[in-house]
Amino acid sequence: MLKTASALGRATLVLGLLAAVPVAAQTKVKTKVKKGTTTATAAPADKGNASLRYTLAMPAPQTHYFEVKMELRGFDREYTDIKMPVWAPGSYLVREFARHVERLQATAGGQPLAVEKLDKNTWRVRHPKQSNFQVNYGVYAYELSVRTSYIDADHGFALGSSIFMYPAGYKDLSSQVTVQPAAGWSTVSTALRPAAGMQKFTYQSANYDELADSPIEVGSQKVLNFTANNTPHQMAMFGPFTADEPRLLADMKRVTEAAQRVVGQNPLDHYLFIVHHTEAGGGGLEHLYSTTLGARPGTYSSEVGYKNFMRLVAHEYFHLWNVKRIRPIALGPFDYDRENYTHMLWVSEGQTEYMANQITQRAGFYTPQEYFDILAGVISGVENQPGNKFQPVAMSSFDAWIRGYRPDENSKNSEISYYDKGELVGMVLDLMIVQATNGQKHIDDVFRLLYDKYYKGLKRGFTDQEYQDAVAEVAGRRYDDFFQNCVYGTRTLDYATALGYVGLGITSAPASPNGSLGATIASRGGRFVVTFVKRDGVAWNGGLNVNDEILQLNGAAPTEDALRQAILSSPASTTLKLQVKHGAQTHDLNLTLAPDPDRKYQIQPLATATPDQQRLLAKWLSK
Repeated sequence: MLKTASALGRATLVLGLLAAVPVAAQTKVKTKVKKGTTTATAAPADKGNASLRYTLAMPAPQTHYFEVKMELRGFDREYTDIKMPVWAPGSYLVREFARHVERLQATAGGQPLAVEKLDKNTWRVRHPKQSNFQVNYGVYAYELSVRTSYIDADHGFALGSSIFMYPAGYKDLSSQVTVQPAAGWSTVSTALRPAAGMQKFTYQSANYDELADSPIEVGSQKVLNFTANNTPHQMAMFGPFTADEPRLLADMKRVTEAAQRVVGQNPLDHYLFIVHHTEAGGGGLEHLYSTTLGARPGTYSSEVGYKNFMRLVAHEYFHLWNVKRIRPIALGPFDYDRENYTHMLWVSEGQTEYMANQITQRAGFYTPQEYFDILAGVISGVENQPGNKFQPVAMSSFDAWIRGYRPDENSKNSEISYYDKGELVGMVLDLMIVQATNGQKHIDDVFRLLYDKYYKGLKRGFTDQEYQDAVAEVAGRRYDDFFQNCVYGTRTLDYATALGYVGLGITSAPASPNGSLGATIASRGGRFVVTFVKRDGVAWNGGLNVNDEILQLNGAAPTEDALRQAILSSPASTTLKLQVKHGAQTHDLNLTLAPDPDRKYQIQPLATATPDQQRLLAKWLSK
């Protein structure tokens, strides 16, 4: 998953921003909610004769409902528990997908079966002496993102974990899915393989994990094709966009082939990019043989936007290895009922972002200096965020479930992103490996070792300690102190030493020559409201609070221009007289601007770089 970019920056002024469809031919049966019912699920019967088929229909897409039918055969037992996941792998938040389920009913031979709900995402279907039965339900889907399902009159997007339930204890059971597109829709795009000898738009999955991890785009999307290292790739392009298609496909080929060279082993026989072109744009979510990306309609017409899209492609595509196959031990097989905790998202996401920038640089989208500027920008963001001094990146990973996807007004003061900090840890580790091996090894070799040893050999994920051991094996030396203090602690990364190994220097200067209030103020309907207060800044220490309304500035009603001048363009030592409304109270504050504490970093080659350092730099940047 690629996060939405955000930055803290210095004290900032932000102004001027701001009916159910019935399932046909069904007999109604009441769903009984039984208080205090245990959620324990009996062990499954012999799966030898069991089979599972789904039908995904969308008879009235304008109402935003998918209609799902599950046909279960060979379930020779008294009852079967049917479960809906609470989260989508790759997006570490319990989203409670069951809240969108409606009208769940079960029948056998046309007769209704008793159904009782055991907990928030489990339904018990009682089918004594009926080994064959079916379950029907509707799913409301009207949140268009890469991590949720959506359907309207224009298209449908079904994310498996938020649409398809599964029989408890049968996650390893294969299944078939028949998609019935809405009237007038002609195209289905999914990484699921077509089922041999079956009707059109029928697909097969080896198990529930594959089904949940294979989104389905349905509509009239444009489909583009290219081949990377003899592997067919498709792009399912929903929504309006303008692009030089030959250039786009050639560049997609460059990025994907550069990504494949990192590990050097291609696990694919096909791959699908689903791209949603909307005004919101942005973001991505990885899957086993596909990814879903968000882009604005004008993305490909802007050189900056185009390159950012290629970085997004590189990030999600590299997840084919890092996360989907090279993974922390907690991330598979998945427990869909609850959080799956790991300290290693800084590897799974942060190092994927590090490799995405490496991959696009290796593929020629950025010059070395442009790449250094990207890294310097990430360093500025991390080092200027107060939470970097309070939350270790390993704990940022662990707490993703309760904090990462639920930012509030104080998040930047107490947290750090495992994407951004993980990227920088990856950079420093890579440079230390290059130095320790005299340029013979990269962080690429760590991914190769993990792929061979754990994914292919042991067929499992790795532990925290096993990751450290893999780095040590590649580097020929241990970095236990580094992990203890910089990953599981908050010691500042030694950028200067690491970059110095390859003849690069890092410098910093104040982000602004003006004074800093340490607060963000936004215009909201003609009112000027504080939206962020930075830890240990002037506003923090002086009593200015988030949600305070600025009533007066230096004795006068505030205006956009006056606030901008006072907060963004006044020198340090300037005193601002503010009258603010805090709840029902009014307070007068005298706040004296301090020198801007934020720093802007820059990375450049050293004029004194030795031939050995230049040689290591070339190795570090090599394709």
